[in-house]
Amino acid sequence: MKKRAFQVILTLLLSAAALYVALRGISFADVGEALAQVDWGGMIIALVLILGTLVIRAQRWRVLLGRTVSLPDAFGLIGIGYLISGVLPLRAGDPARAVGASLRGPISALAALSTVVVERVLDMLLVVIVLVATLPFVPGLQDYLAAGQADQFLSFNLLLILSGVLAFGLLLAFILVAVFPTTTEMLALRLLLALRIRNTDRWLKPLRSILHGLTALRSPKDGLAIGLWSIALWGTTGAYFAIIMWACRAFLPAVSLLRSLVAMWASAFGMVFPAQGGIGAFHFAVRTALFWGFDVAEELGFAYAVVVHALPYLAGITLGALTLLFWGMSVKSLINRGEHIEVES
Repeated sequence: MKKRAFQVILTLLLSAAALYVALRGISFADVGEALAQVDWGGMIIALVLILGTLVIRAQRWRVLLGRTVSLPDAFGLIGIGYLISGVLPLRAGDPARAVGASLRGPISALAALSTVVVERVLDMLLVVIVLVATLPFVPGLQDYLAAGQADQFLSFNLLLILSGVLAFGLLLAFILVAVFPTTTEMLALRLLLALRIRNTDRWLKPLRSILHGLTALRSPKDGLAIGLWSIALWGTTGAYFAIIMWACRAFLPAVSLLRSLVAMWASAFGMVFPAQGGIGAFHFAVRTALFWGFDVAEELGFAYAVVVHALPYLAGITLGALTLLFWGMSVKSLINRGEHIEVES
């Protein structure tokens, strides 16, 4: 309980810090004036695109799960994940939807959780690809990243490069492990014996469950489907950012697809920071990218970030709440089971 309380307090403190940084130097009057100029008619198209991204995510996850759950179930579970991660600390949404998958289909929670990790790696890899493709056309942002430092030894540029390399390396590792499950288990057994661990089955049992969760990566057909769904996902997400930018055209100068894509990958990196629901970190990343990349006033970039973040945030929470209500599940039970994921015999 003490450990959990510490994690909750730490998450809330980080969220407060992110929100403070995002709001620092911002004129609320200017933000309010900008928001009053939003073309809310464009929100209908944006909402359709948001629902489209959720359906695509559900279908991609369903392929990763070996089609052990139906598309409607996967869609509902995606919403539950957004709900729990959006309103509760510790980002418990991912393990909670893995538990939910184990309740809706013949798959263990740990196997389902391994597919969620694959999702995250795929998304990061595609985000880095979009970044690499767009950054050469944004010299101001290049200068900002070159000059910025995450710490004394780690520049922003190096951090982005390492993110791409890490995502690619992890994806490759997942594929190799999935393709050679017997070899992986044999190597794990040798390691356990070398460490003189007697009850090896205690450790091999969850490994087998994880390997089962990676089964889809062994199939070229499923692998291609997962890749195509991932491209469709981020293409639709880019269209969403562009539509929101169009809806904000009254206060955003020179609306363009390039600016939308830059805002998209910047927001993805902002979401990496463990702030509650991405609030603060998301907004800071978007406003900073638009300011340094295109000289957009920070208040206007922040106002755009508010709109582009609010719709999927509220849509995910609403979908998750409706799914829990319809299925008769509780948030507490999913979180409690998610904290103690065990592989069934």
